[in-house]
Amino acid sequence: MYIVAIDNLGEDREGVARALSEALGMTFYDALVRVRVPGKGPLIVAAYKEKNTAIEKAEKLGAAGFRTLVLGHDEIETDKIRIIIRKFFFGDSELKIEARTGETVRIEYALVDMIIHGTKIVQNTETETVKGRKFDASRAILSGGLITTKSVKITQQRTTEVREGFIHLYLRNQRPLVFLESALLYDSLGPALQLTRAANFAVVLAELRRRCPGAVYDNRLVSRAEQSRLLGPMFEPERHLDIAVSLLSRSLRSY
Repeated sequence: MYIVAIDNLGEDREGVARALSEALGMTFYDALVRVRVPGKGPLIVAAYKEKNTAIEKAEKLGAAGFRTLVLGHDEIETDKIRIIIRKFFFGDSELKIEARTGETVRIEYALVDMIIHGTKIVQNTETETVKGRKFDASRAILSGGLITTKSVKITQQRTTEVREGFIHLYLRNQRPLVFLESALLYDSLGPALQLTRAANFAVVLAELRRRCPGAVYDNRLVSRAEQSRLLGPMFEPERHLDIAVSLLSRSLRSY
């Protein structure tokens, strides 16, 4: 799969939609719905099986005045290449971390050039069968109104949602460092330690931003609405957050 996205959209969204519809052969209405969102992008506008097709469409979009991005399936960032942090320590000039694999890494704050802050949303759907009672007209008639219901089994679906903050730190030509709210041990915060996990995570984010002033900071993936705007109708945020992260980091990196 090869994803095509447009970036740096102008204010004239009808003009953008017209150019998009002509370049991709889609209806003006569909294009307008896609681009009539806040912000300047990036926005996913198409996905293709063949790389050559994606490149051809991206070239057409480029000729129409769009800034385009093509993201291949092998370029999508996943946990396989990330360093998921378990322990951390804020030194004076560098960050010392221990990954959940046991790997130890030291990173100079000055080398961090990008910080992406977002929220991972996981939905779990459970199906359960419960006993209940249902009105039964025939029983009511036969019993003279003494028995009006019968026992039935009712199947219900219950959906729960779990949200978790994440912070991705990027350094050129190095694996991304990832802080997951539920995976961290916060004892190294010392006197700054808070009562809740969410509050401790907020402290970590604030410290990283303070100690890495040269890094570009982006929090467009904090809300599901923002994730949906980037991913469009083809990809659900709960299943395809890695695409959103990869595309956003590519966009920020290319400026």
